[in-house]
Amino acid sequence: MGNARDIPMEYRKPKFLIKLLLLLGATTVSLVFAHNLNAEPYQASLKKAVELDKDGFYEDAIQYWEKSLIGSPANVRLYSGLKISGTYTKLGDLNRAAKISQALTENHPKKYESWFSYANASGALEKYSEAVSAFKKSIELNPSEGLGKVGLAFAYFGNSKPDLAIAELKAAMKIFKANKNISWYRDCRLAIRQIKDFARFPPKFAQLWLETNLKRVQDTFEGSVLDFENLLKSN
Repeated sequence: MGNARDIPMEYRKPKFLIKLLLLLGATTVSLVFAHNLNAEPYQASLKKAVELDKDGFYEDAIQYWEKSLIGSPANVRLYSGLKISGTYTKLGDLNRAAKISQALTENHPKKYESWFSYANASGALEKYSEAVSAFKKSIELNPSEGLGKVGLAFAYFGNSKPDLAIAELKAAMKIFKANKNISWYRDCRLAIRQIKDFARFPPKFAQLWLETNLKRVQDTFEGSVLDFENLLKSN
C-alpha cells in the first residue's frame, strides 16, 4: 500500500484545511482559527474517533475526525479526510463523500489513496465513467496494488464494458498470484465467470452484485490502508 508519510508540502497549506472544513460543514473558518490554540490535542481527537468508529458510532466519530484535522501533521489530515469520506458513504450521504474525496484529489494529486477514495465514492454514486478515470489514476500512481485493478474492473462493468472488466480482473490476478494473495486471486477468477454468466441477462440484473463488490473494494481499501492505530503510535 502507499506510504502515508511522504506528504507534499502543498498539503500543509491552510487553503486545503479551509476547503475541507467547509465541505464537511463541521464549523466556520473563523471558529477554527479563533480556537485553534485552545483546541484539544489532535492525538486525543484521533484516538476518540478510532474508538467510536470501532464501536459503530459513525456519526459521533465524524466530529472527532474533523477535530483531528486541526493542528495535526499532513499525513493525519490526509487519512482523517479519507476516513470522513468513507464514513459518509457508510451513512448514505454519498454526495458529501464524493465532494470530500474530490477535494482530496485536487489538493493531493500525487497520492494514490485520494484517487482510490474518489473512485470508490464515484462508483457508489453509479458515476462509473468518473470511477474509471479515478481508478486509472490510482493505478498509475501505484501500479503494484492489485485492488485498484479490481475496482477498475467493476467500474468498467458498471459502464457496460464487460470485456474490459475481464481484462482488468485477469491483470489483477497476476498481481495477486505474485503476492500470494490466494483469496483475491480466487475471487477475481469467480468474478470473471460471473461476468460471463451475466451476459445472458439485462444489465440491471447484476446491479446488486456490482454494488456489493464495489463496497467490498471500499472496505478492503479502508481496512488495508487506513491503519490509525499505527498512525497514533508514530505521532
